[in-house]
Order: sequence, then structure tokens, then C-alpha cells
Amino acid sequence: MRIAVVSFYAVTNIGDKILTDTVCWFLKNSGYRYKIVDLNGRYFYRFSGFIGKIERLIVGLFIRRETSEQVNVYFLRKLCHSSLILFAGGAILDTKITNCSERIFQIIKIAEQYKIPVVFNSVGLCGNDYNSIKGVNLLYSLSSNIVKSISVRERISDVNKYLIKETINNKAILVSDTAVWCSECYGIKASKKARKNLRIGINVTSYKNYIYKYPNIKKEFVLDVYVRIFKSLKLAGFDCYFFTNGVARDKEMALQIIGKLGLSSNLLLQFSNLKGRDFVYLISGFDIIISSRLHTSICAYSLKIPTLCLPWDEKFEEFYYYMGYSERCLDLFNIDYSNLGIVIKDVFQTGYEKSQYDLYRFSIKNNLEGILANIRTNG
Repeated sequence: MRIAVVSFYAVTNIGDKILTDTVCWFLKNSGYRYKIVDLNGRYFYRFSGFIGKIERLIVGLFIRRETSEQVNVYFLRKLCHSSLILFAGGAILDTKITNCSERIFQIIKIAEQYKIPVVFNSVGLCGNDYNSIKGVNLLYSLSSNIVKSISVRERISDVNKYLIKETINNKAILVSDTAVWCSECYGIKASKKARKNLRIGINVTSYKNYIYKYPNIKKEFVLDVYVRIFKSLKLAGFDCYFFTNGVARDKEMALQIIGKLGLSSNLLLQFSNLKGRDFVYLISGFDIIISSRLHTSICAYSLKIPTLCLPWDEKFEEFYYYMGYSERCLDLFNIDYSNLGIVIKDVFQTGYEKSQYDLYRFSIKNNLEGILANIRTNG
């Protein structure tokens, strides 16, 4: 089988790279051939430094995919000889922000033309504007007869009710995000180094994300939340560092927080956002993480590093609910900073319950392996 793995691979948010790498790791271990297809039709850069600058110059001169027609030509060339199209995951069922519903529609039309089976693997839902053109595109796509399997990581009832036609028997099932296996994918384990003080990673995201959950929230308030978290944890005797998932506006936010604290920019730990392995290795050095991005929580979970989170979307609450730790989602307006150090110590000592951890992770492994085996047998 020649499998086309479709995802947001050419983005700066490292989470999409990690979930894609993990899906490809599963495929490789099962003996399948695969190629990665970027959902935006973009070129995904492979090099950093001086070679990276040359690569970006060359690509900028010769590759431009801006129009729907150009992206469609890219999809057609990449997909037409595939045996299976596999959407790797991520928040691609988007009725709110991006235009990826149009891209998904284009891919489904090509799949129908060439009779290529399609699988949606552990996809996420963003927004609820189901009657918009984005919603219509997704309704057509997920209800197509060419789609053989749909699994979602959150909001399964909404997907089945609004994005799959009532007459279609192929309903979505709930599974974990594939990146919960990233530790095995990259061969990285959490550091077991003994330390005098716990090492805390504070994962920062832009205040703009919090507008989704708190429409009237102000930038200064979010900045102050991070500042107060840092100060309270330092007062409790922890070693604290900031990091992001690679998005430019998140980095800008982190530097503003550090500036308000009057500290060195060295407190913002960096990684190559071309490689998911570098991000997973970075977070493997923490004892506990305060997460503001879903894939930070997911990757930490894979590494068995305990987390608290500062949620700005329903997907956080759903992930922590299915982990069995809903109480680890903090409300920005109700954080008890005076007690935060005690909470951190308790979460660190509790960690994760093993049977729930294994059950949650194996749900995605068993589901993906079963789907592939069924398609290989029945076509």
C-alpha cells in the first residue's frame, strides 16, 4: 500500500509535525510505504541555519502555491497514485479560522475521482459554524462514500450530528491523539536526573488564543497570569523556565512576560521548529509542565511528565477528562497563586494512573492498526 499522509506539516506549530511523525512511525513499523502531503499545499522546509536560508530562497523563487487551483494541482500530483489517503490528525475539522475545509473538500473530490479510500485519523474539531460554507464542505467530505473510517479526539457528538449526514452509517468514533506515542516514535524518555529543586516548564501561548474562551480578556491580564505563576513557583523553590510550541506570536508573548519580570531572555528555551524530536527532547528535561498548548500536554503525557494546563478551548478539557484529571485544568480567573506550589508538588507525586494511561494510549494504536488491516484486506 502507498499511503498519502495528509496534515498541517509545513507550519511553525510543532504539534502537527509531531502527530504526523508518530503516524508515519506506526506505518513504517507495520511495513507500509508513505509520503507526507501538506494540507495547505506548502513546501515543508527541512534545514535550518545557512543551508536553511538557501533552501528558503530557492523555494521562494520556484514554488508558489497561493491559489485554490495551484493547491489542487499539487494535491492531484501527490495523491493520484496513492492506495490510501490518511488524514493524520490535528484540528482540521475547522469551521472557524482556517480554510482547510476547502482543502479537505478538494482532496475528497480527487479521492472520489480516482477511487482512493480515505481515513480521518484522530482529527480535532474547531468552531461550531456548521451552516457556513466551511461546515458544508466538511459535511460533504465526511459523508462521502469514499471515506472508510473517521476517528476524532474530541466533540464526537457534534461531529456525528452536524458533520456527517444522518443517512450515513459510517459514524465517527472517539480515540486519543496519535502523539501520545511520540516518546516511542522518537526514542526519548523523560529525564530521571535527581535535582535539588523540581524543574518546571511554563508553556506560553499568545493572549489571542484565550479570546476564544474569554471574549473580553485583555492582553495585560494574561501577561500578569504568567508573571504571577512564575513568581509564585520561584517563591516555592522551583526552577522555572519558559518555552513555546514554536509559533512566532507565542514567542513574542513569552519574551514580553520575561521583560515584565526583568529577567534574561535565556529563560525562554528554544528548539528547532523543523523537528518534532527537538521539541520532545526539550520538554523531556522538565519534572512538571504548566501547558498552554494541547500538544504540549499530549507530548508530556507520552513522556509521563505530569502537567497542569491553562485551557483556552474545549479540546483541553476533553483531553484531561479522558486522562482522568479534569481538576488539572486551571481557570485563569480563579488561580490560587498562594497554593500553586502545593498543587504542583501533589500533581508531581500523583503522576498518572497506569491502567488508564495504557488504555488511553492503546486506543489509538489498536484503532489505527485495525483500520489499515481492514483496508488492506477489503480495499
